[in-house]
Amino acid sequence: MEGPNKFKKTVIPKASLFRCLLLSLTSTLLFCVGSFIPPLGMTAFLFSPTPLALLGVRENKVWMTVGLLGASTILLRLFGPWFFLYFLLAQGFLCFGLTLPLGKVKSGGESLLFCTGMSLVSKIVFVALAFTLTGQNPFVLDPNALRTLLAHMYSGVIEQGRQDALVLDKSVEQAVVLLPYMLPSLILLSSMLDSFLNYRLCEALQRNRAVVLPALPSFGHWRFPKSLLWTLMFAFALPLLVEQGTLSIMLEANLKFLVSVFFFLQGISLAWWWLSQRAVHFLLRILIVTLLFLPILGMWIVVLGIGDVCLDFRTKKMQRT
Repeated sequence: MEGPNKFKKTVIPKASLFRCLLLSLTSTLLFCVGSFIPPLGMTAFLFSPTPLALLGVRENKVWMTVGLLGASTILLRLFGPWFFLYFLLAQGFLCFGLTLPLGKVKSGGESLLFCTGMSLVSKIVFVALAFTLTGQNPFVLDPNALRTLLAHMYSGVIEQGRQDALVLDKSVEQAVVLLPYMLPSLILLSSMLDSFLNYRLCEALQRNRAVVLPALPSFGHWRFPKSLLWTLMFAFALPLLVEQGTLSIMLEANLKFLVSVFFFLQGISLAWWWLSQRAVHFLLRILIVTLLFLPILGMWIVVLGIGDVCLDFRTKKMQRT
């Protein structure tokens, strides 16, 4: 009598294998489009982690890991180690941040925070490896390229007059000098943007399925803690408290920039809420909010955000009604 067969043949589900191949190749294609056609493919580049995250949600994390390693290996064989590292750490690893919180947290905000943290860590590791191997920082533009880009963006201002051109030239040079100090902010904002966009897309694609991502609060109800005010005051008081040096300049610049971004988002959120309360058409709301991103209005939106953090206009309005 034969004993039980200890070496049973493992059968790989064909449907799972097909889904793994399809979604990992889709992720690879999106990454390549963004890398080789930057003006048109930036959206594709940003959303390259989404197919892998969907693979993890609809199959399991083992298939997702196989898909991530397979896509990274394809890029390694076709384009070399730089593309391999860039995809694996700077983009692809985000799929773990999107899928690991599922079933463990109920709040969309907590899931997004975890995803942002995972993205931040992976990007820091990528920057450290890239700087060690090449001596270059992939998140900082070449100074000459930055000068050309800023001059092109504000070419209309330059044509208006010599005085405006001189002011703009001075501002451009200040931006070029300050940019190397802004690395922490650039990495953090990049992680926040990647996480938010991919989370929203995964949330939409998984809606009405067996496994869903916790919903994020609507944009009109975004709020940030009042502790940001203390951070802002500390950033402005920092030059008076410590001697000016590389570390203090970097800390001051990044704190001011990040806090301004958060206040700007709160101001935009308040504007969106106000327009929604007045039943303004969705497309018109999009147009109005887009105009608020213009530099001439941006500072006022930051002030509006600071006022909302202090006074909480939305809560007071709801209490009155």
